[in-house]
Amino acid sequence: MICMYKRLFYFVAIFISLFLFDNCSKSIDKRMWTIVRQSKNETHFSSIQFIDKNVGWVSGWSGITAYTEDGGKTWTYIQTPTDKNFDGAYFINAKEGWCVGSMGTIVHTKDGGKSWEIQKSNTEDELNGVYFVDSKNGWVVGGGVEGTILHTEDGGKTWVKQESETKNELNQVRFINKYEGWATGLWGTILHTQDGGKTWETQHTGLSQSLFGLCFIDNQNGWVVGTFGTVLRTTDGGKTWIKQPNCTDQHLWAVDFVDINNGWASGWEGITIHTEDGGNLWMSQAGNTSSDILGIDFIDTKEGWAVASTGAILHTNDGGLNWETLYSTDDIPLKGVHFVKNKYGWAVGANGIILHTEDGGKTWNRQDSKTSNELYSVYFTNKDNGWAVGNIYTIIHTKDGGKTWESQKDNILNPQAALGSDLQFCFDGYNAIYDVHFEDDKEGWVVGYNGLIFHTTDAGKSWTAQDSKTKVPLLGVYFINKKEGWAVGNNGIIVHTSDGGNKWEIQESGTNDPFLDVYFLDSKRGWAVGFGPIASTEDGGKTWNCQPNEAGTVLWGIYFDSKKHGWAVGANGVIIHTNDGGKTWKPQSSGTNNWIFDICSAGDKLWAVGLKGSILKFAQPEKS
Repeated sequence: MICMYKRLFYFVAIFISLFLFDNCSKSIDKRMWTIVRQSKNETHFSSIQFIDKNVGWVSGWSGITAYTEDGGKTWTYIQTPTDKNFDGAYFINAKEGWCVGSMGTIVHTKDGGKSWEIQKSNTEDELNGVYFVDSKNGWVVGGGVEGTILHTEDGGKTWVKQESETKNELNQVRFINKYEGWATGLWGTILHTQDGGKTWETQHTGLSQSLFGLCFIDNQNGWVVGTFGTVLRTTDGGKTWIKQPNCTDQHLWAVDFVDINNGWASGWEGITIHTEDGGNLWMSQAGNTSSDILGIDFIDTKEGWAVASTGAILHTNDGGLNWETLYSTDDIPLKGVHFVKNKYGWAVGANGIILHTEDGGKTWNRQDSKTSNELYSVYFTNKDNGWAVGNIYTIIHTKDGGKTWESQKDNILNPQAALGSDLQFCFDGYNAIYDVHFEDDKEGWVVGYNGLIFHTTDAGKSWTAQDSKTKVPLLGVYFINKKEGWAVGNNGIIVHTSDGGNKWEIQESGTNDPFLDVYFLDSKRGWAVGFGPIASTEDGGKTWNCQPNEAGTVLWGIYFDSKKHGWAVGANGVIIHTNDGGKTWKPQSSGTNNWIFDICSAGDKLWAVGLKGSILKFAQPEKS
């Protein structure tokens, strides 16, 4: 299954990349990485629904569903008769429901989810959304080479294909009766039917953004959400769709309204926005997860539920102002890792988590970061002195190896934080700091949203803005000494300084694809990775050469220990290695399918971190 939150990384390119990586994997490097730490909970939930305050269900990967009959106090996990991944589910009452997913999978229950049976769909397309108006009449949508719509009039005993008249994959479907309904899909697609799906017509949005979540409260009023913060509303049954302003450009996967005024939308990295006037004004809500929220369901204006890509189930009793997260520390994604010497290491991630080892990674213990904001990067200059950075202008510093952390946010001069339409700071990445690098105990740099670069010469007691010559988010930074450094980010941006950041200049990268990380071995040799090609330079960035990324997936981190040997890590557990300076790359077996976000070295070992609290170790081979 291509889960909704992964579709960000270029929907079409994913299919091409699978072919490339399959060919590349034939020569895979068999040297194994060791998984030192990883959550035992491998469930990724994609949908949630509550019938009332007590009875609800979630569904997700590997054919797993779970149900509660006591308002979420306890959950019973059920393995359905399939191991396929579920993307959508719908219950018509406390007993009867359906789940749909990869390879044309449809399963059905009549006892509230305690037992399930497979229904024959007659397709192997991805099935993403399902909706029933009663126990007989239902629709399923998805896609392969075209937009797939299936219909049943007998509760799923037989499913019949309907003509969608679109080549775009469809993501969600909703009906208000057995005749009138809507479906959303890729590239701005909204379809509408008034005859139960015998004919479907396109409702024009004028957008190219892909659309996912869909909610109608009657035959006139509906909302659709999608990529890049897209929120659309109609008050005439979809004859016209109006884009509503909001304070996020993050991708939105789900939307739910309890009446014509009160609604919520959620999505990328835990973003949740809320409206009390039908969407004329959307307000950011501070969530309790930095993982993608793929499903959301409110019972009334106060009580709601959500599920995240990590398997988290979230609950609120105050309309989304505060969320309780039901998962263990082990599930929390780790985004950054750094070691000094062989023994001392730190890993940081969602919900302000900091893990620390003093025995070379044999044991990891949690430190109190004094923040719940997501942390993206960590850097230590010795076993005592370090910094971590993250969302909402978070910069924290320790002088004692992490026993105590203190905020340096108030020390930032001239912050460039963005305000939402509610005149409040947005909690969704508008003011995130993504990376940090220090050259000694005093001098360092951080980079982040809106092209920000801040510099300190007093260990962070004060931070001064530098002009990066760009307004796009900067996602990675690396210095080889106090004078010369590089930063990379969206739109293929690379900026360089040779005077400590007093003056930054843009270097032509040769691509518009976002870069997520950069590493330089010396003043000449450097590499950058991200959503597109692997870029390299042998002249300090005067010229960058882009080569195809045959791993076929986004690469989040890169590290070289010599002019020949380097590693890059990315989505789906991908780790690739080069022994010729990046001319060719071969996969190494990571032992996990969890996304890997960062990589660093510690003496003769490499360390990497990722989703599900994963920490991986690799003993480097002898260099040739």
